[in-house]
Amino acid sequence: MIKKITALVLALAFALSVSSLPTFAATYADVDASSEMGTAVEVLSALDVLSGYGDGNFHPDDSLTRAQFAKIAVYLLGKADEAVTRTDAFSDVSSSDWYSNFVSVVASEGIIEGYPDGSFGANDEITYAQALTILIRLLGYTAEDVGYKWPQGYIDKAAALKITEGVTFDSDDVITRGVAALFIYRALFTDMKSGAQLVTNMDVEVYEDTVITATREENSALLENEIQTSAGTFKKGALDLDFEVGYEGTVVVNDDSEIVAFMQNENMSSESYVTTRVYTETNSTNVAILTDSGDTLYYDVETPVYKNGSKTTAADLVGITEGSTLTMFYKGSVLQYILLNEYTLQGPKTVESTSTVSSLFSYSDLSTLKVIRKGITASLSDIEQYDVCYYSEKTNTLYAYNDRVTGVYEDASPIKANVSTVTVSGKEYTLGSSTAISKMNESEGAFKIGDRVTLLLGTDGEVVDVVDLTSADISIYGVVIGTEERISEDDDKKGRAEYYVNILMADGSEMSYLTDTDDYEEKAGKFCEVDFENSYAKLTFPKSVTITGKVDKDTKTVGGVALASDYSILEYEDGDDYDAAVSKITLADLDGITLRAAKVKHVVYNAKGEILVLYVDNVSGNRNTYGMMIEVPDDNDGTYTMLVNGVTTTFSGTYNSFSAGDAVSYYSGISGVEVKQLTRVATGTSINGYTDNIIKMNGQSYLMADDVAVYAGAYAGEFKSVSLDDALSLAGTIVFYANASISEGGKVRIIKIITG
Repeated sequence: MIKKITALVLALAFALSVSSLPTFAATYADVDASSEMGTAVEVLSALDVLSGYGDGNFHPDDSLTRAQFAKIAVYLLGKADEAVTRTDAFSDVSSSDWYSNFVSVVASEGIIEGYPDGSFGANDEITYAQALTILIRLLGYTAEDVGYKWPQGYIDKAAALKITEGVTFDSDDVITRGVAALFIYRALFTDMKSGAQLVTNMDVEVYEDTVITATREENSALLENEIQTSAGTFKKGALDLDFEVGYEGTVVVNDDSEIVAFMQNENMSSESYVTTRVYTETNSTNVAILTDSGDTLYYDVETPVYKNGSKTTAADLVGITEGSTLTMFYKGSVLQYILLNEYTLQGPKTVESTSTVSSLFSYSDLSTLKVIRKGITASLSDIEQYDVCYYSEKTNTLYAYNDRVTGVYEDASPIKANVSTVTVSGKEYTLGSSTAISKMNESEGAFKIGDRVTLLLGTDGEVVDVVDLTSADISIYGVVIGTEERISEDDDKKGRAEYYVNILMADGSEMSYLTDTDDYEEKAGKFCEVDFENSYAKLTFPKSVTITGKVDKDTKTVGGVALASDYSILEYEDGDDYDAAVSKITLADLDGITLRAAKVKHVVYNAKGEILVLYVDNVSGNRNTYGMMIEVPDDNDGTYTMLVNGVTTTFSGTYNSFSAGDAVSYYSGISGVEVKQLTRVATGTSINGYTDNIIKMNGQSYLMADDVAVYAGAYAGEFKSVSLDDALSLAGTIVFYANASISEGGKVRIIKIITG
């Protein structure tokens, strides 16, 4: 929420509770900046409402005059501009007096009255009674509200509003500068009679419930005088506020984008943890945070998180750098949000030669060095040429990545001589290092527009290096998923038809390459190698290479052949000659399946004889939706109702073979709609147990899908979704259904328990 209020007010209001006081660098030697009065004095002085003396002190024990207080009142009314056009109102006030216009405004507003003889007494010292009367009137109260016994009615009202709390005085005593600042400070953030506050009279922007997300210490991209908040980045301003990162409060910003005050919300506390891992568990709505002390904390994935200055959710914490700090902020005992201070890794550095990996960084201890490559525990010998590496001295861990994009260098922006982003084969990439910039700009030896290049990407997806891979690399392999014709908008080819081929690359990215032929129009679903000639993609389609045997996730083998560290698995799901649905899948999707030659479309081996790319034909069964048929039209022509993970879904058509209670798979894609009965693979009366991918019944083990669904009921219309754990204790007839026979690599997708 944003609203206009006075800068003075907010800063003053912070002192209402010692726990919410902002911290200032002391401006005056004779004022304790950490006290409530000190806060008021510092803010008022910074805003030129009250000022110190030439000796560098504030003199809080000195007095104020009635004229000085009149000026303060005009500023609190928000009528400073009107003060330059008013006329005299009292016998002893001349138009030449510096205070005449201020006195005229407060008099016309009924805020300050003169003496019975018609004088104002501008230079008289103002008393407690007079000062409090002015403040109560500024808050909208009159004698009708407080009573006609002056000044007691106004003093009592001030006490009721807690403006005078903790201060002992006689009404005729002269009020000091320090106490006056304190009273003004409190009054400005007190609800007026109208329900509004005096703070709304002044012209600054106020951002409520705003989190201080970073100073320069946490974010080196900030300038020395900048503060990053959830509402934006602002300057520190004249007040040397000590901002405590992570805390929430109200930020007050002036017209120069300077923070003039920050009021921390009350009752806030925090706890910090250094993380070693953040992950989500299967079918869980929580993220698990493993700390360096060995504890595991669980938070809902929707918990608000401030990450890199932006608000996101706890789901975005998955995969953060080991050694990062998470601070949990509470209001009372209720978690409000989490602040991420992500650990900064050394790097990135490109591995030019595998022989130099051990000296790539100044490791704290090479003998205990941990190596993580592509998110998997590895060793130094697994690091390959052109990997992009980072190092955490804090945890003595080397992180290696091999995300790459190969294509034609088509454009540089804003200009090649000062390039910051490049277009490679139709996609734009940000250059994230001086090395990458030097290789793509006008430097001697830099790549030219039209050259084939391979971009090496860092952890944030930005380009950290650029090379020309002349040897075989995973980035040149893919599957054609379609073609298209476009009309060129380039000045030199405007209006001409151009041919593009769309390819799912082995790394899972979709690329669209310009070609000089339409020969690839009927190649959808074909495995290919991509090369470039004169800025055009040239595809070759190698003769099919196959493999047979069992897929083993634990040993990372297929038919006993090891997978390369950079392996990729692509799966053909559906299609025709012109369009194909192809996806990148994981080894877990095929775990335990025995591949037949007919189901393997192509295999690429690296120089070590390891499997680099495996391309299979609709083996995993991931493309289908699996459910239980609970309602079938009488004539098998019309609307069918399926139960899918506890939710009913419908589809229409004519299917003569289905009955209520059937376990089915449903698919709608390029080839049309396909609904099939699942294969019954086992029947029994009790489940013997299960692991993450194996379920047992009748002493036999069966492959089981990660998202297996269990339905229980006496008849089709009564089936309900139940958990696998609950299924262990249910009695009845139990049937396992798979997407294919066990010999064909099918996995149990549906478990039906007939309880009647």
